[in-house]
Amino acid sequence: MSHKLLKYFLKLGTTGFGGPLALIQQMRLDLVEAEKLIDPTEFDQAFTLIKAMPGPIAFQMAVHCGHKLFGFWGAFFAGFGLIFPAFLMMILMGIFYSQLVVLGSIKDFFVGMQYAVAAVILLGIKGFARSYRKNYLFWIIAFVTGLLFFLKLVPESLLIVGSGLILVLADIFKNQQRTQIISVAAPMFFIGYDEKLLILFKTCFTAGALVFGTGLAVFPFLQAQLVEQYMFLPISVFNDGVTFGQMTPGPVTISTTFLGFQISGIQGAFVATIGLLLPPFFHMTTWFPKAMKWMSRQSWIPQFILGSTAAVVGCLLVTVYRMNMAELHLPIFWIILIVFQSF
Repeated sequence: MSHKLLKYFLKLGTTGFGGPLALIQQMRLDLVEAEKLIDPTEFDQAFTLIKAMPGPIAFQMAVHCGHKLFGFWGAFFAGFGLIFPAFLMMILMGIFYSQLVVLGSIKDFFVGMQYAVAAVILLGIKGFARSYRKNYLFWIIAFVTGLLFFLKLVPESLLIVGSGLILVLADIFKNQQRTQIISVAAPMFFIGYDEKLLILFKTCFTAGALVFGTGLAVFPFLQAQLVEQYMFLPISVFNDGVTFGQMTPGPVTISTTFLGFQISGIQGAFVATIGLLLPPFFHMTTWFPKAMKWMSRQSWIPQFILGSTAAVVGCLLVTVYRMNMAELHLPIFWIILIVFQSF
């Protein structure tokens, strides 16, 4: 029932700390492993493809799961439920921003919760790699792509897509098979009247449509546009907004709500949030489900998924390392990791 789906994602959006990877792992634990509503292979394939696409990945996974279960309205309620709690928090933080002088103590409280996030993400990596744990090629690709990502030699999205395509081409060469290539284009549009709101919408829409990577990847682009080019915000306010997004539950990209509020009040908050989320919602409810069905019928898909999933695992391991470099020397960090892995 769609109302149960809305209730679930409202709860996840209220209690889900740790950023997109932790949120997606929680979706997998609840919807795939506990409730068995979605096939694990299909969930992993969708995650692999979404990781290689622009836009906030946690929001896209939520919309995809909702669409898979209940069609368009399932997608709407899943996306709305995941975003709405954090949206309200960002509005309140925008209203009381000048009074948040105790930010340091609040931040310490939320940072303390991040120790468990690495363990949750590692559980997700274990789930993604479970089908390939005895496949040596999988781990070789994971190691190589992880190393390239760690050294910042190749973008993450290129590693994911490229690793899958390399194995597909190798399989084609081996079996002398032909494959088809599909290309999908999505229309882009926006409507507005106020010039500042129009620029804000265009900027956030572009970030949601074209910026690859996890949620944090959109912020360098937003900083270049909103702070440096248009000078809508001072850098200190921008940085505080990004910090709020990491402190609160839900997707970190909800920081755009706070930034929009600081630029144009409640209208700016709505415009920024809708602008960022409209492109991925469109993708997940139009061509993406059809692409998933089409791909399920292709003989070369297992090779593509093997290579891409290996690249995802390699990049995720590097991400966990980067997120927790400062905590690696703390005994409590390792204790929490071990305790979580025992569940």
